[in-house]
Amino acid sequence: MKSFELGNLYTIDTNKGLGLFQLVNIPEDKKNEVEMIRVSYHLFPDIPKDIDEVFSDDFFYVCFPVKAALRKKVINLVGHQDLPENFSIPRFYRIEHYFNKGEWIIVDNKSENIEQVKSLSDDQLKLSPDGVWTDLYLKDRLEEGWRLENWK
Repeated sequence: MKSFELGNLYTIDTNKGLGLFQLVNIPEDKKNEVEMIRVSYHLFPDIPKDIDEVFSDDFFYVCFPVKAALRKKVINLVGHQDLPENFSIPRFYRIEHYFNKGEWIIVDNKSENIEQVKSLSDDQLKLSPDGVWTDLYLKDRLEEGWRLENWK
């Protein structure tokens, strides 16, 4: 198993347990883009035996510099699980509006179009964040129990 390939599973140590995530996208443009991971909301005392259960439905996506984190030894490779045959990363993401507090920007990653919305629909509440998270930011969000549906 290579230390950096799609499907690899990594842990990150937090003050409340192990965070677990999987590498799901390696960008073609490695100079301007960063890897994408799917992150379990749950923290674990040990590496779970049934990884399929971990990523069945309780996770979110975020861009995270996996290769750099491996180099700095802030994450640990713990296994590999092939991605489903027809797996694709999400097309839409959301970010808080820069200037209009309480409003949102929906980003279409495929067309690069953006849409500003005053309030989020139920489907938009499930959209993962657009942008890159650092290891410290990821740890903080996991420790505080951050969830997409509570990010309003």
